[in-house]
Amino acid sequence: MDYENLYIVKRTTVDPNSPAEPAFNTAIPAVFTNLVPAKVEARATLFNEGYERDDFTIYDVNTGQETWCHGDGVIVYAEALSGQVFKVEVETITNTSRLEPDDDARIRRPLHHVLQTIVHYNEDRSGSIRDSIIEGTYVSRDAAEAHAFRVLLDNRTNKDDFIQYNEYPQVSDRPFGADILVHAVKEGGENILVSVISSYVI
Repeated sequence: MDYENLYIVKRTTVDPNSPAEPAFNTAIPAVFTNLVPAKVEARATLFNEGYERDDFTIYDVNTGQETWCHGDGVIVYAEALSGQVFKVEVETITNTSRLEPDDDARIRRPLHHVLQTIVHYNEDRSGSIRDSIIEGTYVSRDAAEAHAFRVLLDNRTNKDDFIQYNEYPQVSDRPFGADILVHAVKEGGENILVSVISSYVI
């Protein structure tokens, strides 16, 4: 049986108390071939990570029954007593790797995800306004990294179209973090980071 799409549970944490600028952390706790269990997992993600309801001053869950103000694809939005902000989303991408699920529609194997993050410095110099999208999911990290170097480039876009474009093939040379392979700056001030994040939980 072919599974056309992957439904990826993505958890993003923002710590506004970081000294330089807000610190962002993104994890992929689960991948499914069915949207329904993906949403169930998204609702349970923060509790699976050890948090309790009392840890949050705000804990909103998107049930689809009322107006939602926290963004498309966001299933859980929470704010902790410490000021940290949590978003748990479900993203849909094409299953180009033809991954096969277990009986519960979950992919239970190590995976490597290409993530594009746009930092809107043109809107907020603190770097707190940013969006991220998953550009692909792979079994091989080498394949994921190869795709990461192609994400921003196509027949209509080349490196010269950016004010700045840097690739970091060697881990030791990556100034923005060990997982960030590409940093680019667009005219107007948008910064783009392309990273590969791995999920090993089986």
